[in-house]
Amino acid sequence: MTNANTSLSNEDADRFRAFERQRHDHLAATYLAFFAPVTGLAIRHLLDAAQVGPGGNLLDVATGPGALVGEANGIGIRSTGVDLSPGMIELARNTYPGVEFHVADVEHLPFPDASFDAVVCNFGLGHFPYPEASVAECVRTLKAGGRIALSWWDDLGKQRIQGLFREAIAEIGATTPPEVPKGYSVLRFSDTGELRRLLEDAGLTGVSIEDHQTTYLMPGIDALWHCGLGSLAVAGSAIVHQDAATQAAIRAALYRRAEAYRTPVGLNLPIAFKVGTGQKPAQ
Repeated sequence: MTNANTSLSNEDADRFRAFERQRHDHLAATYLAFFAPVTGLAIRHLLDAAQVGPGGNLLDVATGPGALVGEANGIGIRSTGVDLSPGMIELARNTYPGVEFHVADVEHLPFPDASFDAVVCNFGLGHFPYPEASVAECVRTLKAGGRIALSWWDDLGKQRIQGLFREAIAEIGATTPPEVPKGYSVLRFSDTGELRRLLEDAGLTGVSIEDHQTTYLMPGIDALWHCGLGSLAVAGSAIVHQDAATQAAIRAALYRRAEAYRTPVGLNLPIAFKVGTGQKPAQ
């Protein structure tokens, strides 16, 4: 798999950041309702991989509505969350009052060197224009001997919420939003080798990648449609910018594909993700 992300121009990167900020501002409330329970499936695995206990301090990058920070603080880990989206940070502050949250770009974190015992990022990697620079900045804020833990989605054949939407969009021939740079792959780190190289090239030791698979019960196909439109930044944008006829065709294609997962109690959708971890060398 080619390292397409590093080829972005500064102009493309700025446009992509603006897209991510605006989309997640717009999606904040519906993301919390529809998709936070899905991304929440990785929280415990990330906290276990970070190996930070009560009394330690942790930074959550791309915190979104702050669920990981809330859970970590609940077990005695002093946690701070940052996100590029002011809308997400406002939601996180309202949901977890008294917890520290900041609006910040992952490439320019507002913390001194060696501030945290652990840094985690729950499904943020594919939203960063320059992942290598982003991980390097996370490592900068990490204390010597501290750990970083990053989750990202597995292959779309195993991760069926995004998979169903992307397959339906491709079937109808809808284009991606113009703000998403050509050649940028949000699926790059679905490849274990790419995720491993990202961590090793950041100078981390003891790098490991773990695969996790589970399922998520969606009440029905209509709920799946609204989840995608209200939560998926790229795929949802690719749909809402189409005319009514194209949207209807995508919806019909999605419904047809989703029937394979219907059960008497709803859609039982496979969910799969990877957790990559590494340690900053002791000095």
